[in-house]
Amino acid sequence: MRTTIFKHPEPAHPKTRIWPVFMPFMGCPSKCIYCSQDRQTGAGTKTLNEIYQDIAQEIPEFFLKKDRPPLELAFFGGTFTALPFEWQQRFIKLAAEFKKQGFLTKVRCSTRPDCIDADQLKELRSSGLDMIELGIQSFSAEVLRRSARNYSPQTAAKACGTVRDCGLSLGIQLLPGLPGTKRGDFQHDISRTIELSPDAVRIYPCLTVKGTGLEKLYRAGKYTPWSLSRTEEELSPALLRLWMHKIHVIRIGVAHEDGFEESIVAGPLHPALGQIIRSKALYLYLRSRIAMHGSTPEHLVVPQKYSGELWGHKASLKPLYAKLNISPAKIIFAAVDIFKFIYK
Repeated sequence: MRTTIFKHPEPAHPKTRIWPVFMPFMGCPSKCIYCSQDRQTGAGTKTLNEIYQDIAQEIPEFFLKKDRPPLELAFFGGTFTALPFEWQQRFIKLAAEFKKQGFLTKVRCSTRPDCIDADQLKELRSSGLDMIELGIQSFSAEVLRRSARNYSPQTAAKACGTVRDCGLSLGIQLLPGLPGTKRGDFQHDISRTIELSPDAVRIYPCLTVKGTGLEKLYRAGKYTPWSLSRTEEELSPALLRLWMHKIHVIRIGVAHEDGFEESIVAGPLHPALGQIIRSKALYLYLRSRIAMHGSTPEHLVVPQKYSGELWGHKASLKPLYAKLNISPAKIIFAAVDIFKFIYK
């Protein structure tokens, strides 16, 4: 009897909890064709001062109620680095004070690649900012143009280098399925992302939301959103590629805030989208491992923590595993951290 052992392809990463601060459209120089931050986040309209006061009050209260592990603070939903710089500094310095008190471990913000300034980033880093997530969305010039992003792929790539040069961690956000997307564009986006070597990636398949320019295009028959099957076909190998390059994928699909689903007109919306993509990526990886050996193992030992991931959402991947001659009878779930192929 011989065995082969290996780990799950996803790179190890610390589990963190995030305290999100939503700033819908704040700082945004224009409105992108797909964007509906107010509907997506469920956050009402507030002034910068009101948001600041909420953070100043709510975080200490959260930790005073009982002993809790520290969180990461993340500014989402707008263009943080396009806010008046004095406000950027105020927010980051407040977060830095909470770091000193042990409430926070890291501070991150999301922004556009055409709205960053190296000198200001260095100041924010020295004040306590740890990471910038760039909403790049695509590296296709045509897609960026048709989505009203108003910057070039070169600007996006340069911004990644600027973030790195300023000593900050880099996150890249991609939005596959935008208008103008052709076959191969998203896989090119993944290749370009891998070349830029971010610390983390978020992938938000494009949804058509009420009240956006994208809805008008869709209803006029000028835009066709990705189907769920197309999304699975594109994202599963992309996720595996990112894993194999040791890039942490923070999230797949938008968070389901209260009432948001009612605003979706079209697109690959599914409450278990992340599980669907992760499960298919794992299947692709196991299939490649089996192909390397040239034969199907007699048994496959799977870490218990992946028992819900192996077969896919509602066991949808069982037929594909059956084609590999892997049946439930061959699977052994165990309290281990590694996978194991067992051959006679």
